[in-house]
Parts: sequence; C-alpha cells; structure tokens
Amino acid sequence: MSTFRASDEERERVAESLRGDLLAGRLTVEEYEERLARAYRAATRAELAQLAADLPRERARAAPPRSRRPLAGIRPFSVRIESPEQPALVIAEAMRTIAPQLLRSGYEMERSAENQLVFTRQRRPGWTILVAILLFPFGLFALMHKTRESQVFVNAISVGEGRTLVDLVGVAPAGVRRALLELER
Repeated sequence: MSTFRASDEERERVAESLRGDLLAGRLTVEEYEERLARAYRAATRAELAQLAADLPRERARAAPPRSRRPLAGIRPFSVRIESPEQPALVIAEAMRTIAPQLLRSGYEMERSAENQLVFTRQRRPGWTILVAILLFPFGLFALMHKTRESQVFVNAISVGEGRTLVDLVGVAPAGVRRALLELER
C-alpha cells in the first residue's frame, strides 16, 4: 500500500466510484455514507484504496457531456453539489425544491435525517391484479404486495471549512431532475 499523500482529485475519484457502487446495490446507504466520509478524511492513497478493497474494480467509462436539458422518462442520475451552508440547511432546501416533485411522481419519503433524505417509489406487479381477480376474495391480499421500483438519495456531508458536499443519486423522472437543476443553482 502506498503511503503517499492523497490528492483532492483522488478523493473525488473514490467518491464517484462509491456512488456507482451504491447505485449498483453493492453498498447500503449507511455503508456508502460511512465510506464517503472516510474518503474525504483520508490522508494517504492507502486509506483510499482500503475503502474499495472489497468492491469489484470496473474500468471507468467516459461520462457523456452533461446536458442542461433533462431527458424525458425515468433515468438514473448522480449529481454532486458543493454548498457553503450547513448540512441541515441543505437538506431543508432539498425538501423545499425536490421533495414536492418526488411526492407528485409517486415517491414516498422512506427516511429523513439531519443530513440525509431517502425517497422510494414502489409499484404493484401485474400478477397481483390477476391473482386478486382469479382468487377473489382471498386474492385481494395479493394487492398488498409491492416491489421497490426506484430510490432517490440526498446526502449532505460537512467536509470542514464551511463546505458541505451534497450527493444526489438515484433514478427519477424528468420533473425531479429539473428540480435538481434548480437546487444546483
């Protein structure tokens, strides 16, 4: 392991990789937050390497040019915003700008904390309706089954010096991604 000092660019690269692992389901939200905080506190390259030692290494693909016009439909996104505000104020602003659009789009707030929001959108599989019809009235219990379709995570992490990094990660419709652009300003 290298004892060379880590640069800000290397920390950002590890943070981006961890976001990808969160989206891929390799990390839970708690693991992601803990590792992300450790990444920004890491002093050496060895500390950074240790954060992803148990995760598969994938060759990073070049990101497409970022468009200011969101695409239609439900799409994955990953946005990082730097703010001079405290994490609690950033989360409050996210609640004002993003949460209403998420709620209108069928998401429910799964978790709300001082530095994190998690929204989940669930759907009822088609087979539940078929079972409800064919096995009426007992089949109606099948309608209680829902599957998680998508999630949106808003994490605000104080990195010192009056800076807060906000990671917005998930899968959402165009209206939500437009609200993210508003938060970015």
